[in-house]
Amino acid sequence: MRLSQLSLTHFRNYEKEFLEFTQETNVFFGSNAQGKTNILEAIYLLATLQTFRQTHTKELIQWEHSESILEGTFCHDDIEQKFSLLITEESKKPRINDKMVKNIADYFGAINVICFCPLDLQILQGSPRGRRRYLDQALFNVVPSYGVDIGHYYRALLQKNAALRLDQWEMADIWGEKLLVLGAKILLKRLQFIAKLNTLTSCLYREISGANEEIILHYETEVNTSNIDNLSEFLLLDLLREKQKGLLNQERRMKRALVGPHRDDFSIFIKEKDLKAFGSQGEQRTAILALKLSELLVLEKEKGVKPIFLLDDISSELDNQRKSFLFQALREKNTQVFVTTTDVKSIYMDKKESSVFKVEKGKACLLK
Repeated sequence: MRLSQLSLTHFRNYEKEFLEFTQETNVFFGSNAQGKTNILEAIYLLATLQTFRQTHTKELIQWEHSESILEGTFCHDDIEQKFSLLITEESKKPRINDKMVKNIADYFGAINVICFCPLDLQILQGSPRGRRRYLDQALFNVVPSYGVDIGHYYRALLQKNAALRLDQWEMADIWGEKLLVLGAKILLKRLQFIAKLNTLTSCLYREISGANEEIILHYETEVNTSNIDNLSEFLLLDLLREKQKGLLNQERRMKRALVGPHRDDFSIFIKEKDLKAFGSQGEQRTAILALKLSELLVLEKEKGVKPIFLLDDISSELDNQRKSFLFQALREKNTQVFVTTTDVKSIYMDKKESSVFKVEKGKACLLK
């Protein structure tokens, strides 16, 4: 997967910008608040229709304008396609090769992007909601239909909770059953994805740290999923129904759904040590770095795709050993990389295969 051209119109602090990319590594450097991350965000939006930042849609549109337009030319298996996205406060309207996308599911998965930003390094110390969001974004890359499932799930959750608040028990039960059916599908996909990551993360962790230690991702849910090889959607649905049945009265008292993947979490362990509670900062960052690189390997194995890798100011958060390992791994995988930094000297890059852009006040200028 390669991005060769990117156009931003009235996006964030960019009036109108057109960029061409001919190299494997593309570095955007400059002072803070100049627009470096906005370029990575535009690429991520074109791929997922979402932003990796916590922001409102109206903030994506340049001040005193009613819409912004993103356009990107991507190439995969020698097939070049143009993707565009019209953003207004009310909606995001994607196009492929200038044709409106009628079914949003047809858009998902066409562009594969992995983003690694400072917020990711706080996954273990953050909230369960943040870890669920990370897991959903990573899984969406591998199984595009998962994005549709998770969207339907949260809509059903809103409907059930609304019915519970109004004491509409029959309506709550109807939406509750839809919630459990979708929940079983989501839970199975999450468990399978965690299992795939577990086959890769330990090896990567040992390579990065030099320590002969095994790390394990443990998915935490309210039903028994210990025998994953024999699990199915139907079995998980039965388990969720049984759990929800036992909490029915409590749900009605508390006015919210208490069973389903919207309440799940995951932890990372070294042997029996929970890194969230007892891991050092170095152990936590090494584990997250191994996790992000595992995403790349899973994508390559499952879909035969080398995703575009976005690195937002990671060089300031990782020590030299981890930075060196990360950039070497991406070079070996022949992955196109887009990276932001305030110090271009901190980036481990092959100068012959790199382009450097200086970003200042919403303009990106190619230096080499």
